[in-house]
Amino acid sequence: MSAPQQSSGTRQSFDVEHDATEAMRALFHPRRIAIIGATPRRGFANNIHQGILRQGFDGEIFGVTPKHEEVLGAPCYPRIDEIPGGVDKAIVVVPSHVVPDVLEQCPAAGVKAVNIITSGFGEQSDDEAARRQNYIQEFAERTGIRVVGPNCLGLVSTPGKMIAKSGPYNTVLPGPVGLVFQSGLLTYGMILPPEERGIGYSYIATTGNEADLEAADFIKYYIEDDATQIIACFIEQFRNPEKLRYVANLALEAGKPLIVLKIGRSEGGQRAARAHTGSLVGSDEIADATMRQLGIIRVRTLDEMTETIAAFHTKRLPKGDGVGTIFISGGAGGLVSDLSQDIGINLPELSPETVEKLKPVIPEYGTIGNPLDTTGQAATQPEITEGSLVSMAEDPNVDVVIYGQAYPTMIDYDTPVGQVLKTMPDRYPDKTFLIMSLVSGKLHDGFRWGEPPGDPGNTWDGTPFLQGADDSLQAVKSLINYAEFRRHWLDGYRPMAVRSELATEAESRIREANGEPLTERAAKHLLKMYDIPVTEEALATTADEAVAAAEKIGYPVVLKIESPDILHKTDSGGLALNLASADEVSRAFDEITTAARLYAPNARINGVLVQQMAKPGREIILGMSQDPDFGPAVAVGLGGIFVEVLDDVQLGVPPVDERAAGEMLDRLRGRKILDGTGSRGAGPADRQELIRIMQRFSQLCVDVADVVSEIDINPMLLYGEGEGACVVDCLIVPKSEYGA
Repeated sequence: MSAPQQSSGTRQSFDVEHDATEAMRALFHPRRIAIIGATPRRGFANNIHQGILRQGFDGEIFGVTPKHEEVLGAPCYPRIDEIPGGVDKAIVVVPSHVVPDVLEQCPAAGVKAVNIITSGFGEQSDDEAARRQNYIQEFAERTGIRVVGPNCLGLVSTPGKMIAKSGPYNTVLPGPVGLVFQSGLLTYGMILPPEERGIGYSYIATTGNEADLEAADFIKYYIEDDATQIIACFIEQFRNPEKLRYVANLALEAGKPLIVLKIGRSEGGQRAARAHTGSLVGSDEIADATMRQLGIIRVRTLDEMTETIAAFHTKRLPKGDGVGTIFISGGAGGLVSDLSQDIGINLPELSPETVEKLKPVIPEYGTIGNPLDTTGQAATQPEITEGSLVSMAEDPNVDVVIYGQAYPTMIDYDTPVGQVLKTMPDRYPDKTFLIMSLVSGKLHDGFRWGEPPGDPGNTWDGTPFLQGADDSLQAVKSLINYAEFRRHWLDGYRPMAVRSELATEAESRIREANGEPLTERAAKHLLKMYDIPVTEEALATTADEAVAAAEKIGYPVVLKIESPDILHKTDSGGLALNLASADEVSRAFDEITTAARLYAPNARINGVLVQQMAKPGREIILGMSQDPDFGPAVAVGLGGIFVEVLDDVQLGVPPVDERAAGEMLDRLRGRKILDGTGSRGAGPADRQELIRIMQRFSQLCVDVADVVSEIDINPMLLYGEGEGACVVDCLIVPKSEYGA
């Protein structure tokens, strides 16, 4: 059974049944492990071997080396296929040129999965290294033995009591977080500091070059595994976007947040990803739009990833976006207020009833508001903390309550303040509670995250403790956004791009152009099929026909040269605006046809397009581009200086529904132009009509994704609220393979 194809424009697909479940069990829960390249000397092989022993692995370990009979208590054999009874997992740490010979021994040894630590494959630029990586892929396809790597640092399985990963770990704390990192070394930062706060892990995978198994395979395993509740990934490139869509929907179904740090936003980041893994990095903007569409939580840094992981240890997701904050410092409240505005966190005003409740609670030199300043007196008077938390939790405008402090010390639940905080989630089960330090740093010894000292294992049911104002608030925003998206998903939202009944005719009209850009008239006819409003127009081949068309349309009109060989009408002199009479139309017809012939003597001229002169409005651009991996993307922006100078354009991935279209408009820097607050005397634009058009345009993009490389609507004029819109010009460029 194959996965459902979401869009005809997506170039990659995959077979759901050809998954890696058996290999994953061998990787994370092996009974017999072979370390190929085992050695008593310090290095990757020895470090991994020591880690397996330290975590208490209760299976069998064998070494494969002709140099030793025993290493760290493990019997050694010259070849893996000489191990009596075979093994289910092989860890390969030998020079890259030896790897092919080692792999060919694995089928006879009964190996189910191989983890190749060795470098010297696709991450290098020479042809021989590339051939070695291609061999690994061919081996996996031929034998069915799945491969992790090469060029990685290994795996961790706390349920399997196994640290088969190189690194400075004595043990790894068990917990609900599953990590997938294409960069092995960066996992150090995601394991060691968070552990101090009680953040524990189910599984950790470093995937390296991903010659066979990729990040999405591990994500799928984590989703289906009960030990994992949160999934966090460092991604350089999504190998198969269709598989990404599939596992993201599985994650939503399971209610397991998928947190991704993807590099490649900058040109330098793209170069680094290519150099590290040999991957081809696609458009980051389209990847970003795809992640938004799938409810994937994107973070910018490892610190933000840590805080986001911490935030998702909450007992419950927020039911709305109202955030109430409590601090013992007015300065802290001011800082959080500023950052919240930058990040887009809603700090609602407290209701009048809440204000009245707080008056007898807050000292007279405190400040009643949101943020709430309880003053330093609250540190010694738990009744102030309790009254503040209760009042905030009972406010109808507040969904998330943050108790803040200015130092990186966890709350001790044995203290009076801690005892108050501990009761809040159960007293107010419809609210989300978080504890936040404004700074990050080493924690005070003896305190544990969200639970009494000495009991770090129950942090999944605790109150999350966050560190660092900016990273913590970004995490809170992600928590709120995910909760909203999941509600939308549970209500039936499924981002499946399905071709409409218009698709066949639309494709036919594209093919009729024989690979050439469609004329403006043909492009607008296609838009009109999708109920996208366009200017009224007619083609004239003589001056008399032009006058007759103008009389029918109504003055004033515009004349445009129509030629498949002249795309830029202004440059050719093939454009005349605001013509108000028959004489002006007749004269303009002769002028622009003459100018066009002088500009391009060999151009094919179909005639002159007589077009309604659209009334002034706010200029909007709407377009489609194609990504080789992710398929079509929809772009929207404000015209003029906003697109030319400010590059104020937002991308979305079809299908763009009403919610997604609205969010795209809200992300525009010039969005105030649309709501009428950005220009004096202008009222709000017809936002709902623009959203409707974006939805219809998105369907067009899905229908013609296989035959069109680019669509450019520029400009579309958007009028006042309730007054609609009108497309003035449109360019549609077929894919090159659909030429004559």
